[in-house]
Amino acid sequence: MESRPKKKLGKAIRILRWLVPLAIVAGALGFRAVAKGAVVIPPEAPPLPVRTMRPEYGDLVKSLKLNAHVESETMVTILPLVSGALQEMLVEVGQPVKKGNIVARIDAQRFELQMQQAEAAYLSAKSSYERLGQLYRANAATQQSYEQAKGQYEAYSSQYELARIQLDYANVKSPVDGIVLIKHLSAGSIASPERPLVTIGDLGDLIVRARVPERYYEEFARRRESMRITVRRPGGGEFRGAVRSVSPFVSAETKNFEVSVSIGGEPDLLRPGMFVSVEFELARWRGVYSLPFEAISGGRLWRVEDGKAVSEAFSPGDSSDDAFVVPEGWAERDFIVEGQYFAREGSVVSVVGKGDAPK
Repeated sequence: MESRPKKKLGKAIRILRWLVPLAIVAGALGFRAVAKGAVVIPPEAPPLPVRTMRPEYGDLVKSLKLNAHVESETMVTILPLVSGALQEMLVEVGQPVKKGNIVARIDAQRFELQMQQAEAAYLSAKSSYERLGQLYRANAATQQSYEQAKGQYEAYSSQYELARIQLDYANVKSPVDGIVLIKHLSAGSIASPERPLVTIGDLGDLIVRARVPERYYEEFARRRESMRITVRRPGGGEFRGAVRSVSPFVSAETKNFEVSVSIGGEPDLLRPGMFVSVEFELARWRGVYSLPFEAISGGRLWRVEDGKAVSEAFSPGDSSDDAFVVPEGWAERDFIVEGQYFAREGSVVSVVGKGDAPK
């Protein structure tokens, strides 16, 4: 009878030996889970710093700015028509000249001798031609002799005229009114038709030739008469311009076409060869509200409302290179222009910079 209770007691002891370690392990795992859960609970996120601005009111201008250089529309480089030693250079840089003024003289001694020879031959042929003409009309000379004398007279007459022209070319004259811009040779040099003597230009008729990308061709062809143009000189100076001509040719290599711009007023500070910037006004929206393109992020505009970031989809319409037009009803909204890339819908924000539209 006593052996049965002892068996039950031994069985209970064996069960306890398994349950106690299991309870200890289960308790340890539960404590670890609670401790781990306490670590991953995130703290409250700080407000996102952003910079905002309200839409600006005024005229929005779409323009095209290009670099170019000044030219004279009547700038001419004078080349001598005969060769020889340059005897005199009669002009200096900056000197005004009139059309027909002599600017240089080439040694004309050989041209004078050639003209004297040609003149003597011409006069002799003329005398023979007139004498045979009288005899031919009196039936005292044959027609063959008359025609031969006539041919010689005409040939020597042409040679004499050519010699006279070459002698005249030894005095190099200006073909236009203007100012001497460049003097290429000096007295004592050898002049030839391949070597320029001077460059003359009219400073009262200055132009700018700009190379414009072909995508703007339609706008220039359509608005050339009304387009506002501003020419600026580095270091100071602003001048109004007007389209003089638009080239009908677009370069296949550069994809540009040429626009010639007349400079109005009295551009005393401009000279041919100067570097300038040219601004063409392509479009103007008067009295509108606008935002810079920095305000758009992923096709959405972000604004601050009750201290939180709120967004809406927006696709710009009328716009310049830097800003776009927004509805007039948005004039009092504070749009985020810096920091919106990190915003989420409803994110708490802190405005660290703000600019209001001028009234």
